[in-house]
Amino acid sequence: MVKSAPRPTAATAWCLLLLLGSWFAIESVDRTLRADGDVMQRSRAMYASLKSYADTGVIVFEYGASGKDQHTFTTSFNRAPRGFRLEFNKQGGDRYVVWGDPDAFHTWWKTTGQQFDYPNPDNMPALNGSGRNTSGSALKIPTLLYGKAQLLSDFANYTDLAVDGTEEIAGRRCYRVLGTTRDTYAATGKEVNVRKMTVWIDADSLLIRKVVEQWKGLPGQINRMTTTYEPRANPQLDQTQLRFVPPGER
Repeated sequence: MVKSAPRPTAATAWCLLLLLGSWFAIESVDRTLRADGDVMQRSRAMYASLKSYADTGVIVFEYGASGKDQHTFTTSFNRAPRGFRLEFNKQGGDRYVVWGDPDAFHTWWKTTGQQFDYPNPDNMPALNGSGRNTSGSALKIPTLLYGKAQLLSDFANYTDLAVDGTEEIAGRRCYRVLGTTRDTYAATGKEVNVRKMTVWIDADSLLIRKVVEQWKGLPGQINRMTTTYEPRANPQLDQTQLRFVPPGER
């Protein structure tokens, strides 16, 4: 007599369905990540296409055994007519502003009280020279908004990219992109300031929501900068968000 195979119980069938569902979910995520391997490039293209942009941000710099500084910034951008403003507020009360209008870019630093003007077409030094005074914020999102300009950028030499799954940032599902960035001397090609950089890109809007830069340090020492963004694509902006008048000139 040939014995028939035992019928699966309801519990066994339910477990099989769960395993099958999990497999399909994993396969779906894997296919999405493979399809979105160019997510950084698509994010770049999105920023370059924006008509306007605004954000608020926080920078946390951790250093040494337990040191920590926290700074804030805001960005406002209008493509045409050109309007731009990056205001950086350093822990301790210092302030640095970069702003642009159709004729020029300008910088102002509270510490010195000086304003410098960079008329067109030689206006790139306004952003290129502001990385240090803005803890790098001038070298990130602004360089993507003006993607066609030859600006110094933390994304210019961002290589070895890999999408390392997804993660929620401020309630938004984001792709986590791993890579390495560095500064390069144009004349010699020498690489300096090499560091690991992880970028979280909103899966729906392609806006960047978080950047973590990690430098090598001595054992027991931290050398990490975390920049978080609350970004808005194509918002309605008024002139008060774009213009800046240095104190004392009002």
